[in-house]
Amino acid sequence: MTLLLAVLLAFPPVVMYHRVDAASPDDAIGRRLTISPSQFADELQSLHHRGIRTIGIDELARDLAARRTPPHAVLLTFDDGYGDQFRYAFPILQRFGDRATFFVNTSTIGKPGHLTWSDLQAMSAAGMSIECHGVAHVDLASLGAAASRYQVDRCVASLQAHLRRPILAFAYPSGGFGAQTIQAEKNAGVLLGFTTDVRFQTDRFSPYQVARIRVLNGMPDGRFDALLARPPTYVDFSVP
Repeated sequence: MTLLLAVLLAFPPVVMYHRVDAASPDDAIGRRLTISPSQFADELQSLHHRGIRTIGIDELARDLAARRTPPHAVLLTFDDGYGDQFRYAFPILQRFGDRATFFVNTSTIGKPGHLTWSDLQAMSAAGMSIECHGVAHVDLASLGAAASRYQVDRCVASLQAHLRRPILAFAYPSGGFGAQTIQAEKNAGVLLGFTTDVRFQTDRFSPYQVARIRVLNGMPDGRFDALLARPPTYVDFSVP
């Protein structure tokens, strides 16, 4: 029998964005999830004023593998692969010298309103992390083992083929996942899984159930700072 030693590491705050656009969508949900370029720039400026640095998935994975917590760090994430992420968010990140992680659905790459492979390659070359959000934007909690493997394996393989780099993280569309999802991630070499809210967690210490901080349109700087100042969560990186 193998004895496992629990290694609890403080996980850096993980911020979740969807859209950064100068135009506001017509639907209510779209408006809530779309922040202005000025709001995004203000939030990056706030991080810099507080001495907090942005990191990518690769740096986070190296630190966690070495059993250390990245100091004074935050992980900025974007979901769904919208085209405005390249048009607005990416230039602002470059202006501030920051990094972010973009979780994309591979079936929408190149479709109207979404990122193209050229966009993703340029962002990856500039130091952004491009990671999996599934082939399609489906509720993974509702899928069986075979369908879960398809969503994970095809997404990982497609991104690796186009970007020529390891794919280490997966964000669950709408936050849902199951045991079959996590097993598929492990089999595919994915090290980290991200949900949208603590209510989806069945194991709050699992590296495959990391909850994120949702940023909404019009969120004041004080609220943004308060969310980042919450006590850290801990993840169990058990080793033999």
